[in-house]
Amino acid sequence: MSAQIEHHWLMSDQPTAQVETRRDHLEDILDALTSAEEATRILAERIEAKVAHASLLTQAAFSQDPRRASWAEKRAEQELAHCRSILLHPAPEGAATPDNAHDSDLNRVNQEAWHASQ
Repeated sequence: MSAQIEHHWLMSDQPTAQVETRRDHLEDILDALTSAEEATRILAERIEAKVAHASLLTQAAFSQDPRRASWAEKRAEQELAHCRSILLHPAPEGAATPDNAHDSDLNRVNQEAWHASQ
């Protein structure tokens, strides 16, 4: 998500506030799950992922080969979707509630956590 933010800044074509908020939430999750022993390795993997994502975005924006640009754009979106899938999201308006009470309680807790994070 950091590479996506930088790409938006350079291209000046999209606002970054939503991506920045998501990146901040993802960093909070990673910080909560990362032990001191793993911190260096996790940071190295994050840097590698940022470089790889930046490469995809560069190919998508500047490749002379339309097929390669299209592939890079789709692949970059897939990676962002994976990151977004880790985050808690509010329930869609009018979403049906689960019949199972446990699922309903879990859904309620997830929604409360999401709202608290905002």
